[in-house]
Amino acid sequence: MRFLNTLKNDIHFQMKYGFYYLYFFFSILYIAVLFFMPAEYQKITASLIILTDPAMLGIFFIGGIWLLEKGEGLHRFWCISPLTPMEYILSKSISLAVLSTISADLIVLTAMRVRVHFAFLSLGILVGAVVFNLIGLMVASYARSVNHYMIIVVLPSVLLTIPPVLTAFGMTHPLLELFPGTALWHLIAFSIGIEHKANWWMWLNLFFWSGILLYIVEKRIKTALQSERGEGA
Repeated sequence: MRFLNTLKNDIHFQMKYGFYYLYFFFSILYIAVLFFMPAEYQKITASLIILTDPAMLGIFFIGGIWLLEKGEGLHRFWCISPLTPMEYILSKSISLAVLSTISADLIVLTAMRVRVHFAFLSLGILVGAVVFNLIGLMVASYARSVNHYMIIVVLPSVLLTIPPVLTAFGMTHPLLELFPGTALWHLIAFSIGIEHKANWWMWLNLFFWSGILLYIVEKRIKTALQSERGEGA
């Protein structure tokens, strides 16, 4: 119950600060692009839009949220909060992943003129976005400011983006399949008909990265919060 209340509060926070309006704006923009896109290019373009915008935008937003809370001094009061670091991490990453999923579904439902496996797409985006959000939160915990975060998050974003883009254009390699972005692209590609066979190993890939990152991020967030409490003492 405590976690669900926290998740609800995070969603309300995102609504209050206009995250939903921003996602809606970009969704409408991409829908317009796809609507006028020639049919032979629509699927591949849609797969990359869904991968790089709704699913990965959370990387930047979750960093902003962490640094906003840090700037307001909220992390210094962590010791009196009943919320555990894991609950905090899951709530932040899942709430933004839900927003990414809604945006992706809206884009596909409105713009795609093909049969779409919405359940497959939605679950893939949700899990994939959680992975990206966890990476963003971990990177943000090392950032001194928003500007600093925008610099140091570039490399993780590139590593998440380039492998699936190469794969989408037929430049495949077994090592590229290890990246979570590539796994998510395959799930998106199957959902919208680019690939006609579901690659179930991609699910294992995303869940593996989710588990590893949850473990690493929890330890990093505990360290960061303890450090901020020490600075505020």
